[in-house]
Formats: sequence, C-alpha cells, structure tokens
Amino acid sequence: MKLIVQIALSSLIILKIVAGSIFLCQMELVPLSIEGSARASEPPKNSAGTEVKGVAVPVEGKLDRNFLVEKRRELERKEQDLKMKREELLALQKQIDERIALLSRLREQIRADMAKKRAAKEANLKHLIKVYSSMKPQKAASLIEKLDIKFAVRLLGRMKGDTVGKILSFVDTEKAAKISEGLVKQQ
Repeated sequence: MKLIVQIALSSLIILKIVAGSIFLCQMELVPLSIEGSARASEPPKNSAGTEVKGVAVPVEGKLDRNFLVEKRRELERKEQDLKMKREELLALQKQIDERIALLSRLREQIRADMAKKRAAKEANLKHLIKVYSSMKPQKAASLIEKLDIKFAVRLLGRMKGDTVGKILSFVDTEKAAKISEGLVKQQ
C-alpha cells in the first residue's frame, strides 16, 4: 500500500512538472511563433514592391488597412487560444494539487494506522515477556523450545539477563546456542 501511494505521488508530481513545462514553453514560444507567422504570411514581392497573387502588401512604405486588421484578428485569436490553454492548465494544476493533498492525507492516515499496529504489537510483546518472566524457568524453557528462533531471540532479548539465564539453562543445548548467538547479534 505504501508503495502504491509513493508511485501515485510521484506520478502526480511528474504530471504537474510536465504540465507546467508545457505552459511555460508555450508562453515563451508564442512571441516567436507570431513573428514567424507574420513573416511567413507576407506574400512575395516583385521588384516594384507590389502584390503578387492577389495579396495586398504595403507599397512604398504605405500600410494596407485590411492587412493590419487581418493581422490583428489573427493575434486576437491566438491570444484567445492561449488564454483557454492557460485556463485548462490551471484547472489541471488544481486537480493535481487536490490529488496530492488527498494522497498526503491518505499517507498520514496509513502512518497513523501503522503506528497503532506497532503499538499493539509492542503491548502484546510486553505482556508475553511478563508472562514468560513470571513462569518457572523449566516451563518457560519448554515453551521457548517450541517457538521460532527469531521470535525467541526477540522475546528473550527484552527480558532481564538473570531470567534469560535461568530459562536457557533448561532449553535444548543446540537451540540455546542459536538463541545466544541471536541475542549477541541483536545487541
């Protein structure tokens, strides 16, 4: 579950970075593309500086009003497109931020649940330590022999040394040696 949350957070962060990059890229490239389209839309001129193929172009420094009006409309359309794209990007960014906030809340809730589980396990282990410590060493040793080595090491590692010594004296020699090695490694 923790891995899924991390993957989802990473994906959302990457998506946010990509969306922001696209937005910034478009904002910086727009002036270049406007200039380029203005140059590309100018019709080729003949040597007299008059129009070619029925397109009105400025003659000898005079500006054609229709040409300017058309350029203005084109710029307004592009500006409107940019405004719409910006609004879309802002909406996407808002969604991403909301999802990140939701995932953060879920992560905190999972951490709290895990902390509760660890606390419950710790309480159970403390209770078991008290139970084994209060038993007679022979009875505790017979139960310890039936436990998994790792759990036995964990359990005995939390007990007082003299109690552990009394219990281990009744445990099978081979298992007692393995538990002793585990106790040394644990420290």
